[in-house]
Amino acid sequence: MQLAYAPIRTMEPAIVSRLRLAFPAKTFTIERVPQTMTLKEFERLAKLSPFIGLAWTGMKADPDSGRSLKGKMLWRLILIFQASNSLETRFKGDARGLGLDAMIDVSVALLQGAVFDKIGVCNVTLANSVIADGFTDDQVVIAQVDFEINFTTSPANFDILSAEAFERLGITWAVSNDPNAMTISDEIALPQE
Repeated sequence: MQLAYAPIRTMEPAIVSRLRLAFPAKTFTIERVPQTMTLKEFERLAKLSPFIGLAWTGMKADPDSGRSLKGKMLWRLILIFQASNSLETRFKGDARGLGLDAMIDVSVALLQGAVFDKIGVCNVTLANSVIADGFTDDQVVIAQVDFEINFTTSPANFDILSAEAFERLGITWAVSNDPNAMTISDEIALPQE
């Protein structure tokens, strides 16, 4: 099986590379994280502030997909910032200019409309403030930025089917505009040369 063109696998490094344009590794830790973290995991990540977690949250299929699946991969950034002195620096930034407000503004600007080569276009869908249940450190603030990236994939990308698997077509015919109407399915063998 060939995984070089697996959508999630190819998107992750492209997203991180895009974020690194404004969030250098010497200051910002970027790691893959689950979309819902345990308290223990969150406590570990809060110590890495300023931190950007990248979570895959799902996939929406385009209903017009044929044999190749078209859709949108759903991703989330989890931004964590810890105040270096007064609580106001959590949002407005410290002496280095870092703060949660700037992290949100810059990450949204970087992702919206970004075109990931050989992958697809990115659109930001939501940005909001969140809390970590059970975490009580007032110096830590959290936000998330949700975004989606268009993609297309098929069995050919994974090299798991032989050429013979594509020698026939499966077709479903809609005989009415009514979505609840009966459909007719058929399979057509392609002529051999």
